[in-house]
Amino acid sequence: MPLLDVGERLNTPAGRIDLAADVIGAMVHPNDKTGRRRRRSALAVTLLGMRDGNDEPEAISQVNDWFLRAGGFKTASESDPYSKQQNRMLRQIPKMLTVGMALDLVWAMDAHHRALPGGASINKALAILQDPISSAPMSERSLRGTWSRYKPVAHFCSAFAVAFQLARDGERDEIDEHMKSAYHEKLDVTLSLVAAYQRFAMGFIPHGQSRPLLDPQEIWLLRGIEAQESFVPPPLPPEALAVAEAYEAPRNAAYR
Repeated sequence: MPLLDVGERLNTPAGRIDLAADVIGAMVHPNDKTGRRRRRSALAVTLLGMRDGNDEPEAISQVNDWFLRAGGFKTASESDPYSKQQNRMLRQIPKMLTVGMALDLVWAMDAHHRALPGGASINKALAILQDPISSAPMSERSLRGTWSRYKPVAHFCSAFAVAFQLARDGERDEIDEHMKSAYHEKLDVTLSLVAAYQRFAMGFIPHGQSRPLLDPQEIWLLRGIEAQESFVPPPLPPEALAVAEAYEAPRNAAYR
């Protein structure tokens, strides 16, 4: 899978915007290079249309560079308007949050509940998310399909879920601003969380398996930023722990 390199991009506002666009593009289109290119082109067209005399020359140059690298007017003419792409992304957010919560649950089980029969597993995490105790339970089929689709960026989804929960804990009319901050001014903090989830998932080998939960050959690898050393998900709530303790894996379970 592709490599997402932070490099020096956190050092300038334009670099942060470029990096955030790469991060969000990977989350929305983890397996679709054309989709990522069209999204960036449509975003560039939108930003160029919104520019004014107060914009930083570096930022305008950055957006022009996006536009050219994404294919210029040819790609723009083939792409959907950015507003429509954003609407589709909004419909994807619950699925990205679900995948992020699934990985978070696996880490929580491994960190705090190692006495669970068979240990921590994605099967147990999906069982918790499928249970009525979940705020928005999904069918098993939908959960497994969603996990498969977003698994290459599950660590990015987990950091997104943490940022979203922190935003929800604040004032409701400030959620959008909190999320914008998480992917601009505080992008370094968000990416250090991505790195922490990545480190856990690449080092965690589920019971009875020979490969890690997230195989480095199959995911979007984040490079160039240190993981938050102190971050560990909290223990499972009692009702979620009860679901995990009662879970019995089917004999032909293919998911780890």
